[in-house]
Amino acid sequence: MVLSKRERVIRTLERDDEPDIIPIHYLGFERTGTSYQEFLESDEYKENETYIENSFSKEDFRWAGNITELRFWNVDTHAIDPWRRRLKGSMAPGPPEHPGSFIATPTGRIWKMVDQVETGKPFMWYIDGVFHTPEIVKSYWDEYGKPSDFINDEVNYSPKIWDEFVESLSQYLYPMARSVIALNDALHEGMTPSRVVYLMRKHPKFMHEVLTEYANTNIEMIKRYAEAGVDIWFYLDDLGMKGRSILSLENFQKFLIPQYKRMFQECHKHGMFVVQHSCGYVDKLLPDMVDAGLDCIQTLEPAAGVDLAHLKETLGDKVSFMGGMDATRTLSFGTPKEVEEEVKRCIKAAAYGGGYFAGPSHNILNVPWENILAFRAAIEKHRKYPLNL
Repeated sequence: MVLSKRERVIRTLERDDEPDIIPIHYLGFERTGTSYQEFLESDEYKENETYIENSFSKEDFRWAGNITELRFWNVDTHAIDPWRRRLKGSMAPGPPEHPGSFIATPTGRIWKMVDQVETGKPFMWYIDGVFHTPEIVKSYWDEYGKPSDFINDEVNYSPKIWDEFVESLSQYLYPMARSVIALNDALHEGMTPSRVVYLMRKHPKFMHEVLTEYANTNIEMIKRYAEAGVDIWFYLDDLGMKGRSILSLENFQKFLIPQYKRMFQECHKHGMFVVQHSCGYVDKLLPDMVDAGLDCIQTLEPAAGVDLAHLKETLGDKVSFMGGMDATRTLSFGTPKEVEEEVKRCIKAAAYGGGYFAGPSHNILNVPWENILAFRAAIEKHRKYPLNL
């Protein structure tokens, strides 16, 4: 049995049976890191160099563009879609204490371009938030508009565009459509963590209103993706830190879960799967996310304390798992042999019976090239069903 990329991905999300091989998902090289710079100069880049040209976009190579690194990793799925400028941007100058910064007005986040130390490449760093009070949030939204006001109605979500996009990538991967706003990220980065906790205690109605607006923006995009025929929504929203979640379980259940349920149910109403990216420790939050309708959780950082084997044992019949191979410690600082053992550990923990996508627990930043090659080789070596570890 040899499945297509799409068949392999869908079967793994459905968890009905083992596919032919474990599908691969890869979040991406961090483009400003040393690993990506080395990749650009490698023989592997030359061997895999591939551009998918566009049929609809006015921008050259913005249809899918350079998928060379995705071919290098032989991924089965990736968050990549044919639509650009789904939200119209709105920026304001940053505060004087952060010269050269700017404010993303829908969410109140302050950003600044800063050169990376290792490579000198510019990276967009989060600096601070300005949404300190309900009055400030309302003043920004009155002046610039709410997040949902920035949905670009000029973007065409025709099934013809999606179908041709999927077909253009079919021999390489099966795409997922990306989310446009991360509820928890936007909340904490726009307001800052201490103020989020304060406002949840003192102004819960206001916080529900803000989160409802963020969720409404995603729900409107989900409806447009459904019109186009999208199968999988890739929702990015970090919930954890090292060893603990950002919000308490009580506040997560009270404020986030109702909005997650709305978004996830909108996906399911249209026959779409939900895959969520979240860095950090998510173990105690995951049961509620699954009950809200989550189909697959991605990153599963062991360095943050995520116990992949326990999650598979307790929730494996209800949710699929994506990633978990330690990019923070083993891949960055281990030996090639230790890298292979880490790949085997995750496959043993989560791949039996299906429902598992092999891949790293984070973006790859500054990893020795020999470990990159060992990681890729180990996944290919051990991904075949029936598993033999």
